[in-house]
Amino acid sequence: MSVVQEFPAPPSAVYALLIDREFLAGRLADCGGVNPEIVSLDVAGENGAQTATVVTRQAIPSDVLPAMVASLMAGNPVTERTETWKPAGDGYSADFSVTVKGAPASLKGTMVLASAAGNPGSSTLTVEGAAAVPIPLFGGKIEEVIAGQIGELLQMEGDYTRARLAG
Repeated sequence: MSVVQEFPAPPSAVYALLIDREFLAGRLADCGGVNPEIVSLDVAGENGAQTATVVTRQAIPSDVLPAMVASLMAGNPVTERTETWKPAGDGYSADFSVTVKGAPASLKGTMVLASAAGNPGSSTLTVEGAAAVPIPLFGGKIEEVIAGQIGELLQMEGDYTRARLAG
């Protein structure tokens, strides 16, 4: 999975949102998950050099999943996402993981928030990740579904972020 998003603000402004509890709560609510919650938000350091660990949890409505995937899980699968951010160059980078509770499924990768090339005052968020579902015969198909669902979620989150930046 590879997703690139542009934002009409410098990395510092986007990052300030990504580690803001009110913003995170609004984004979770806006993106349609079931019972969304911020499990923890730990920020350390001074402005410009802050590190942060963000853990969120939400369920995915089973009715939006392909029948094959939904049949393997009872109820709405609960996902837990962890992002560990740190300063990197003129922006920030994070390792992230998404686990699906009660299922042998996960997604891991990196995010890089940097100044947009050739577009001063803007930034680019590049997300690279890979899903892992160690189930014979069905694992590859489920990995595709997870990557697709996360890609759609990232698009919704990007739209929400751009709207907040626009005021």
